[in-house]
Amino acid sequence: MNNTRRITLIAIFTSLAIATDYAMTPIYNVKLEFTLVFASAYAFGFKIGATIAILTELIWGIISPNGFGGLIIPFLVGANIIYALAGWSASNVWGYQIKPVSELNIFFGSIMAICAFLWDSFTNFGTALLDFGLRITVTKFLAIEAFGIYFMISHELGDFIIGSALAPMIITYFLRVFGREGELSSRKPQGILTGSGVSGVNQG
Repeated sequence: MNNTRRITLIAIFTSLAIATDYAMTPIYNVKLEFTLVFASAYAFGFKIGATIAILTELIWGIISPNGFGGLIIPFLVGANIIYALAGWSASNVWGYQIKPVSELNIFFGSIMAICAFLWDSFTNFGTALLDFGLRITVTKFLAIEAFGIYFMISHELGDFIIGSALAPMIITYFLRVFGREGELSSRKPQGILTGSGVSGVNQG
């Protein structure tokens, strides 16, 4: 993939993430952004997914209607990269011959829910670290974690639903539009069953 197509992809995904963040602001901690980061890394690799994750959180941390993120922004960026790592890892398991609707929808949603838990735990640790500094203890961290349990549940449930419904569709659509057959065939795992239920070896 040339640089122009790569920049176009990053711009599209980042713009979609920011726009939908604004649209979904009333639903705290539920965003399409996380699915977009996962899907972009699945379809186009960790570097592109991580770039989208970093840009999205940097921009959102500055222009969010909830206010400037400040010192928590690095933790938000780091937590968002978890989704890029998960998407890239999943692509090495299931490959690129997937369907918009298959048994993989539930798997992807479950992975997204796990990522949401890790995201919340990482950002809660950042909050505890900023609040307590060197006085942070496991007890204080767990208190922060317990305080945010309601928002963690909404995040995990939201990611499961959105990831299950949309991640495979986003992946297949953008692979169809931007993917190159030569690049994709070289990246398919060998002998792994894909969402279509057949081997991922040399399918086109």
